Amino acid sequence: MLRLNYLVLVFVFALNQVCSDVPQKIFVTVYYESQCPDSKEFITNQLQPTINLLHKYLMLRLVPFGKARSINKGYNGFECQHGPTECAGNLVQSCALDLMQGRNDVEKVSYVACEMQTEAGTRGDMECVMRASVPVDQVKACVTSEKGIMLQLEDEYLTNLVKPKFIPTIIIGEVFNQQVQDSALEDFTGTLCSIFTNIPPCQEHYNSMAMRYVLL
Repeated sequence: MLRLNYLVLVFVFALNQVCSDVPQKIFVTVYYESQCPDSKEFITNQLQPTINLLHKYLMLRLVPFGKARSINKGYNGFECQHGPTECAGNLVQSCALDLMQGRNDVEKVSYVACEMQTEAGTRGDMECVMRASVPVDQVKACVTSEKGIMLQLEDEYLTNLVKPKFIPTIIIGEVFNQQVQDSALEDFTGTLCSIFTNIPPCQEHYNSMAMRYVLL
């Protein structure tokens, strides 16, 4: 029933977004935090394979903040759901992603997946930064300066616009929808392929989904 509901919902969304044989890129935002088990599960098992498959059709924004909050506008640091190490991890990722603005989404998600799997940034370890070929000295300078604070304040602002009740929160388009959120957590590729039914990367995935419904 859950999948049927989201298929109907996303189909309606698709009618509003895809008006020609050439699909428009869809904006996707992921709100997450560096030590959240659910964020790790989504990014490694859902987001990364989906981005590898559909990156040509998406515009991705990654917001590493979650249920954190700034103290005295960030000048007294931040308070995070999973403690100070999570704040450190969020900050490292904000700085690294800022330096990766010219890179593609596959590279960005590969970097974030590394951080989520190893939690390197939460320990001040630059292993994932180095793997992503991001200048370590510039990340360290960002983390210890006002630049890092401003990046996390920006992520806080973006997160507060949504006021997520659950982390990670995934928004397809511009407006949060609970059914889309639930379906994205369960099958992110399938959710997007319900929109991009006419593109080659989705055809096999979409057809296999349709066959399962026929067999039910």
